[in-house]
Amino acid sequence: MKKVLFIALCLYFFVPAIAQISDPGYLIEPVNETIEQTSIFDDNEPFDLTLKYDITSFIKNKYKGEYLDAVLILHLNETDSIVKNIRLKARGNFRKGHCFFPPIYLNFKTDPIQNTDLEGIKKMKLVTHCSSSKVYEYYILKEYLAYRVYNELSDNSFRVKLVNINYVDTGKKGRNYRKEGFLIEPLELLVKRTNSVEVDPKLVRGGDVKELDMDRVAIFEYFIGNTDWRVKGGHNMKYIKSMEEVTNKVIPVPYDFDYSGFVNASYAFPQEWTTIKNVTEREYLGYCRSSNENLLQVIDEFVQNKEEIYSLINGFQLLSDKERKQLQRFTKGFFDEAKNPKVLLGTVKNECRGIDF
Repeated sequence: MKKVLFIALCLYFFVPAIAQISDPGYLIEPVNETIEQTSIFDDNEPFDLTLKYDITSFIKNKYKGEYLDAVLILHLNETDSIVKNIRLKARGNFRKGHCFFPPIYLNFKTDPIQNTDLEGIKKMKLVTHCSSSKVYEYYILKEYLAYRVYNELSDNSFRVKLVNINYVDTGKKGRNYRKEGFLIEPLELLVKRTNSVEVDPKLVRGGDVKELDMDRVAIFEYFIGNTDWRVKGGHNMKYIKSMEEVTNKVIPVPYDFDYSGFVNASYAFPQEWTTIKNVTEREYLGYCRSSNENLLQVIDEFVQNKEEIYSLINGFQLLSDKERKQLQRFTKGFFDEAKNPKVLLGTVKNECRGIDF
């Protein structure tokens, strides 16, 4: 009798979930592949994205860095979809080793995407769920929010697009998944949008970077509690130079925030060039300045955007109440310092680094 009851309970709880994954509506081919000009990153409304490929082979060979054939479907709305034959591969040295399901490079060089702001773009980063655990899904969503916060502060930032990813396995196991993830704006699109050009990070030293933009990045990284970045060598940093200004100075554009206290991933740790013991502590890694003018401006920018930042967090319903409250507490720690700029400037003065020329 107990055995029968156990089987009945399994059927009740698990069969609907399996059916939802194995026979979803998103497997229906798109109604219309001819669309008008569309901008993927111009709004923050999520859309569905389907990837059809051999997931088993992808996971088995993720360390090799080899491309696999795949079909990408961008479900822009109920009637408009774009279907492309692409290639994809795992990316991220650490995450390829740590994640069961690592982040992905989408490469559509051989089948370009037309009629969108991705026209002319050859590849794009997709941030994935890493593990099936719910906590890892929250890591992705919090990193997405970190990007969104910096979008509020500067146009010289990578925009992100939240997507509901439908993974359709064409391999032997035929396991399908539906998970949240996000696309990161390609650098080629960013430089076009900001009328700038990319600069090789190997050529950049601290003295080459525009002070106000550098201080904004440094305060932002302090705000999210991230130490996984460096100016020299461009560690988790891209550099662009404006075509609208007569200057040799470059603008830093930060990315990769999963090691921050804002995300607070279980695998994250402070980098070797810091003194803190836990990522939920903050340490300022920006440059020392002879004047506080730019720093005061950046601190004021954060204060002026305080309500927008809290609104981003509080309104993000994909996170649980517990996760949102944790983000609020962590964020409040920064704003408590920023209430009195002299307090935050004191921290900056004590922890800042000498400029490398």
